[in-house]
Amino acid sequence: MIDLVVIGTFIIDFQSIDFGPDSKVTVGMLNEMQKACQLENSFALDDPVQSAGWAFAKLFLAGQFVEKLYAKHGFEVDGSKGKKFEDKFIAWLGMQLKNRGCSAQVKMAPEMKLI
Repeated sequence: MIDLVVIGTFIIDFQSIDFGPDSKVTVGMLNEMQKACQLENSFALDDPVQSAGWAFAKLFLAGQFVEKLYAKHGFEVDGSKGKKFEDKFIAWLGMQLKNRGCSAQVKMAPEMKLI
């Protein structure tokens, strides 16, 4: 198990060529997960910036939300691709989105790497 006391806000790059449907799937999934964790206002998806047919946005997940998701899905997260916890969690999140029909790509934002 990972010591979750140090988890802060996750800042994730959300990239899509079909932002409307992908954001709807993402927000719907996170709302369900948030409700299951008995939390409110624990994530935000910024408005996108359009460039070369792609939409680029930031997805923010509160540290407490990440901790509760890990408590529920730790086995799956631990088995995900990556060396560090943050990489594994984001890879797991990406698979959850893909399994629900979301074609967006998610990766750790450079701003998060600086924290």
